[in-house]
This record gives sequence, C-alpha cells and structure tokens, in this order.
Amino acid sequence: MLTINNLSLQDVKPADYPHLLLWDSPHDAEIHQLAFNNNAQIISYRDNLISRINSKQKYLILQENISQELAAIKEICDHANKPIVILKDLEILITYLYSQPSSPLSLFWHKLGNMRHLESILWILLPTQIHPINWNKKRITTIV
Repeated sequence: MLTINNLSLQDVKPADYPHLLLWDSPHDAEIHQLAFNNNAQIISYRDNLISRINSKQKYLILQENISQELAAIKEICDHANKPIVILKDLEILITYLYSQPSSPLSLFWHKLGNMRHLESILWILLPTQIHPINWNKKRITTIV
C-alpha cells in the first residue's frame, strides 16, 4: 500500500514521459507533504490556464486548442524550479473536453501519453475515476 511517506516520485522510468498519480480527495497539506518529501514543485493547471487567458476573447475554446494546452503542460515542465512537477487541477480540462460534442478527449490522452523529452519529471494528480483506460500501467501510481 502506497502512502505519501513511502512514495518516491523520482524513481520512475522513463523519466521524460508524464506519469499519473491517482488519488481521491487529497488534502492540500498531504500534497504539500508529498512535494516536500520528493523535492517537487506543485503547479495548478487552473492557475496556469487563468494566467494565459486573453481578456479580449469571449470564450475558451479549449477543444480546438489541444495542441496549445499540451504545449502549456510541456512549458510548465520546462520552467519548473524543481526536478519534479506535481500538476494538479488537470481534471478541469479533462471534464471540459469530455463534455464537448465529438469530444477530443481520446486524442488529448493519446498525445499527452506520448509526450516526450520533458525537462522535469511530470506527475499529473487526478482522481481515480478520471484516467485513460489505455494509459501505460507502468506510469500510473495510486495512493490510497
């Protein structure tokens, strides 16, 4: 059974691919403890998205800009201050994509799963119910 005290986020292979950290209802203190234990930086996708919004645009059309969102995730890793990134709040984008007609969610998962050459080890924090079925099981860790 994995807990935040015995989980090493740096011991992953391959280190330049994204990894999923499935965890239902973590408290902020637990996430911060995990980050502290692993010398990781916590970054909120939601806060990053808000910082990138053009105030002149009326609507977010994220389903048409999947490449832009993937590039933003890669950029988060490129500009991280620590060797490991814990990306939280990505379920906002996933839920948004899922709710769209002709959802590009499968394409998003495919491209995210195949993203390579990340500058930091990327752990995407998600609830256990929100993860792709065909994601490489070696790159999924569940905290109970």
